[in-house]
Amino acid sequence: MPHAFLLHLTSSDPRPPRYPGLYAHGLFFALLGKLDPGLAAALHAAPRKPFTLAALEPSPPTGRGGVGVVPAIAAARSPGEVVLRITTLDDGLFSPLLGVLLREGVNGLALGDHPYRLARVLATPQGSPLAGRRTWEELAAAPPTRCLRLRFCTPTVFATSKPGRRARHTPLPDPLLIAKSLLSSWQHHSPLRFPEVEAAALLAVFELDLELTRFAGLRFERVQAAKGFFPGFTGAVEVYCHSDSLEVQRALGILQAYAFYAGVGAKTAYGLGLTIPC
Repeated sequence: MPHAFLLHLTSSDPRPPRYPGLYAHGLFFALLGKLDPGLAAALHAAPRKPFTLAALEPSPPTGRGGVGVVPAIAAARSPGEVVLRITTLDDGLFSPLLGVLLREGVNGLALGDHPYRLARVLATPQGSPLAGRRTWEELAAAPPTRCLRLRFCTPTVFATSKPGRRARHTPLPDPLLIAKSLLSSWQHHSPLRFPEVEAAALLAVFELDLELTRFAGLRFERVQAAKGFFPGFTGAVEVYCHSDSLEVQRALGILQAYAFYAGVGAKTAYGLGLTIPC
């Protein structure tokens, strides 16, 4: 079942890590390597990662490679504290990962050249609105909706292909790209995926009948993820579906609930695309 949890890390050094998203990615694979080197290598090579990572900042993005979460969501904290949000989409990944975190967190965890200790883990909505878990069956039973209402808490960008295998990046809340990203992720990770014929029909409807009807607080910036810098947007959007199909509305309800765990767009394993329903 998908899980989302927060790690509160503390350090005697008040300086924030220079590239928290990149360092969090490295920490994740270092811990996974101690647990199962073969699994770590396989996940690192996989084109689709069954997890997301984000280093949360309570203030607006600073352009240092970190990501800014809406202030009301990120808890206030003292200098030297870093909060990481991790989600897992692989049913067998959460428990082993949490176990190695608790074991290694006592001795210290490194974000770049900053040593940190694990202060606490928040894994329930009572601890943080960014934490929780849902079974695949619960996600599949989400209420149908005609509107996707999503808040993009960290910079979000879509990898779009051009003729000649040229990769381009689109940092805009395009309704089709949002829905297509979520549907593609659901089809890859969920054991309750839509039949291929139905998935193709959904994409056709999304292309014709989705419309961006409202947005608020949109911001644009470039952030570091992996080995490069990418443009991205944050803010809240409402996407309306003009189709009267109950099956389409059911699918939109599933994808909206799923966004909390999967994120949206590219580089979600480096902190981009953290998304919550609103």
